[in-house]
Order: sequence, then structure tokens, then C-alpha cells
Amino acid sequence: MPGDEAAAAPGGGSPGVSGTPDTAGTSGASGASGASAWWQTAAADPMFTECPFGLAILDPAGRVLAANATLAAIHGLPVDELRGRAAASLDGPLGHPDLLAALLNVVEAGEPQTDRVVRGTVRATDTSFMCTFGMWPMRGPDGLLGIGATVTDVSEDQAALTRLERVRARLALVNEAELRMGFSQDVVGCAEQLPLVAVPSFADAAAVGLFDTPIPLNVLPEHGFDPPPGTMLRTVAAALRPGLPVLRPKDYGRPFPVPAEVRAALRRQRAELSGTGSKGDLGEPALGNTDIGPVTPDAPPLRTYLVDAGMHSRIVAPLIARGRALGAAMFSRVDGSPAFEPDDVRTAEELGLRAAASIDNAQAHARQRHAVRTLQRHLLPRALPAVAGLSLAHAYQPARSDRLAGGDWYDVVPLADDRVALVVGDVTGHGLQAAALMGQLRVAVRAVARLGIPPAALLAHVDSLMDDFAVDGELASCVYAVLDRTRRTLTWSRAGHPPPLLLAPGRPGRILDGPPNALLGIGGIRFEQTSCEMPCDGAVVLYSDGLVERRGHDIDSGIRDLAATLDAAVAEGASAEGLRDAALRVLPSDPEDDVAVLVARMTG
Repeated sequence: MPGDEAAAAPGGGSPGVSGTPDTAGTSGASGASGASAWWQTAAADPMFTECPFGLAILDPAGRVLAANATLAAIHGLPVDELRGRAAASLDGPLGHPDLLAALLNVVEAGEPQTDRVVRGTVRATDTSFMCTFGMWPMRGPDGLLGIGATVTDVSEDQAALTRLERVRARLALVNEAELRMGFSQDVVGCAEQLPLVAVPSFADAAAVGLFDTPIPLNVLPEHGFDPPPGTMLRTVAAALRPGLPVLRPKDYGRPFPVPAEVRAALRRQRAELSGTGSKGDLGEPALGNTDIGPVTPDAPPLRTYLVDAGMHSRIVAPLIARGRALGAAMFSRVDGSPAFEPDDVRTAEELGLRAAASIDNAQAHARQRHAVRTLQRHLLPRALPAVAGLSLAHAYQPARSDRLAGGDWYDVVPLADDRVALVVGDVTGHGLQAAALMGQLRVAVRAVARLGIPPAALLAHVDSLMDDFAVDGELASCVYAVLDRTRRTLTWSRAGHPPPLLLAPGRPGRILDGPPNALLGIGGIRFEQTSCEMPCDGAVVLYSDGLVERRGHDIDSGIRDLAATLDAAVAEGASAEGLRDAALRVLPSDPEDDVAVLVARMTG
């Protein structure tokens, strides 16, 4: 019989493996005599028939000698219809090219094949499958008898893995958004990160709209929140996936009345899904509780773009933090993308929670920064006094917008005997506490300066007062210089502060080092002072370390660069204001620290 001949011919021809159906033999596959008995015994064993995994025995030509019910079910056939069929003729895992190639390799090399995966579709039932399989040679005294095969359907496992991967991807998205927003203490800069992260991995378009003033939720907390009439929103950040119209802030930046979907999200304090009924690329309808609705004259400017692009699915997530409604985040998908699903709503809601917390922190930082800078403006001199024979110029440059103001200050104090005191100081730290300490120190220095004591004694006296001023052990640096215009001398003392610069036409600038001493607040330090001659046409420049200190660079090189810049300005005949402006030009466009500069130039 043909089946017996195939089973008795180790390494014989393999028409079934090569793809040609073997028609010789259902009868051979079911024969009960001779060499066929070996597989019949195995196929009758309950361990074979009741196994929950697909099992098969094939002859070396690739024909099915035996199969259990599990394997038959994977192929959508009764067991009897599998027997005697060539593997290549089957519509299912056994007919997959990868499995047939593995079968041929077992026949030719005699090596097992394990942990292999095949994917495909049973065309007769339009059922997709994902199976793992293994194969091994089955030998007898005369050589190869057949091939054992196990086939396991892992489609459900794959679906679970796919869901798990989606969850992981969403968590990664939320974490990335939180991380990126946390790096920014600027409100708009923080809001911009959410659309940049969400597009295109989560949505085709995303935007953040904020109220000009956050609105408290305590009006009707038990019923949620509904913005009062006349409340306006403003889109502060938006992003669209490639292929959609390019947006500019002026395209979406105008304020607009609070839309119904935003009111609904704020009222319920949860993300809201809506759709128009359009279909995505898989043909499924867009899910949603309400229609997106037509574009109206007072609609958000961005909506016109998205409706024209075929927006069919949208999620609006409220931005609520610490009992205040800040605005809303919007995520949209357009034609060609699948509609949002319930899991997406939860993701959008989580993104909204993280965004709200970050934006709220940025707004609090902005309020504090405004308060500190307002206080500092009132604590710094409103105008410098007029001093005969002396031209004065000053500047205070705050740090970049996301930094709190520091404790830098400057002052000019007229003294007796045609003398004048020049002061620049810097309190460590930033914020209200630093600004308050700066104000106390400035008043203390002015009061002690009027006693007419030398610079070293003045710094020692102010150092002794630091215990009364500093709350948490803050320190401060200061340079105090007294210019005697009659004797044309300059006497100065430093408390851990960068040295002044002495400039004069026709000679190189001089760095007035002298003893650096210790910072104010250390205590128990003996301060020293230094004097030099003041040229009749000379100028002295005092400054705080923010002008010359750069991350990754030595402060001494910064001082030398400043001196060279000012030398060039002196050579060009710069006035006191010109020297001040030249000094500020060495700053980067977005300085990391506050800067105070004071220039005094002799005029006769």
C-alpha cells in the first residue's frame, strides 16, 4: 500500500512536503498491517487523543497519519478528514510554508524543530490563527518512521499580550508627558508638552485650552462644575500629526466661549468621548456619547481645521487641580484613524490629571515669581542719587522666566567729606525669602555706611547682624567700595564677592582682587580691605556673579572676558551707560541667575 511504502522508506520522496497533494492515500493512512501498526498504537493512546494541544503523526512524505481532535479543530475539520491528507494541501497551521519547511528539515537533517511560531488565516472559516509548533523525528530499527508534531493555538494569549502592550504603551505615554511637563515651570511651556507627546502616538490632533484665570470649583461641588456665563477659554498649545494643516498660534489663539463638551467634562469632572459616526480605517463606527456637532461662529478656532480634516472621534479631558478648574485638554482622530475606545478615555483622563497638576504648579510658580519680582522692585533703589563729579549707571537683569528672582542688589550712598559708597550684593537662594533678606541687608548697609566706618569694618558689622536677618542660615556676598573724589582713592572690601574692575582710557583694565574674605553669615571672620588710586577719568564696575559665572566654565575666565569687553568699550569712549550696556552684552539671552551691575565713572 502507498502508505506502507512511505512509512517503510526512510528519507523517501516528499511530495506532500513540496506542496503536491498525495492522492494515494487515505487507505494507506488507515491501514492496519505491517509497518503502519507503530503509529496506530500511538494514535489510540488516551494521552494522544485527549491532549489539549494539537498532536499529529506524519509520514516522511508529509502526509498525516494521525491527528487528535484538538488539531482538527484548529483546522476546522473533523479528525477523519485530516487523516491521509498531505500537509501542504491543508488550510491551516499544518499547511503553513514555515511548518512545511521545518518538516522537510526534520526529514533531511533528522534534527528536532522547537519553539517555532506561525500566523495565518483558515480561509474556509476566515479565522485567524497564531500557533507555536514543534517537530521531531520518530525512528524505528530500520531508520526514520515518521514525524511527530505538536501545534498549540496561542491566539488568545497573543490577544492578551497585545492588550498588555497597549497598556504598557499608554503608561509610557503618560509617564513621558508627566516627565516632560515637570521640566518646565513656565505655564505655556508646560502646556505645550502634552500635545507634543500625544501626537501622533495617541491622537491625530491635541490641544490645551486654559482659562485666563483659574475658576474655583466650590460653587456647587456636589453637582460638579459649570463655568459661569461669559467665561472664555484660550488655546495655548496645539499639535497636529504630519499631513494635517500646519498651525500657528494666531490660527487658534483667540479666546472663545466654553464649548458644551468642555462644560460637560468639567461638570462631571471626567473625560468625555464624542463622535460623529464616521468610520476609521478598520470600518468601525466612532464611539461617543454625543455628536461632535457643526462648526459655529463662536466655536474654538481649531475645530474648523479638524472638521475639515474629517474629525470623527474626540475626547475632552478636564484640567482640574487643587479645587480649581484650569481648562481642558482635547484629543481628536480624523478620517483614516480608528475611533477612540473606552481604554483611550481612561488614558486621556490620566493625561489630563497629570497635565493639570503640572500646569497648576507652573501657575503657582508664576504667581510666586511675580510676587518676588514685585517685592524686589520695591526694595531696590528707585533712582540713584546725583553725585557731583561722578556719572552713575546701574542695571538689574532677572534670571530667565522660569526661575524665581534672586537676592541681588545695588546701591549708592553719599557720604561726608566728598566720598560716596558703592555697593553690590547677592543673597544665596531665590524666592521671597531671598528677596526679603536682600531688603534687610540693603537697609543695614545703608545705615552702617552713614557712620563713615571703613569698608572692612562695615562688612564685619553687617556680618554680625546676619544672625538676626537670616532665617534658615542663608548667606550673602557683597562688595563695598568707598570712592574718595578729593583724594582720588578707591578703598574696597569683599565678602566672597567677585572683584570690581577698574577701567581707564589708554591702560588695560585692572581686576581689583584683594582679599576675597568669607561670605556674610559665616561669622567670626576678620575682614580685610584694599586701596588703590582712582584715575581722574577712570571708572569702576561692580557686579554680581551672575554676570560672569557660566555652567561648565571657570568664573575667572568669565571675569577676564568681561574685563576685555569693557576695555574695548572704554577705548571707544563709552560713557557710564555705555559701559553698563557693554557689560550686559556678555550675558546669554536667557540667563540662569540674576545680575546686578553698578558703574561709577569720574567726570572731572
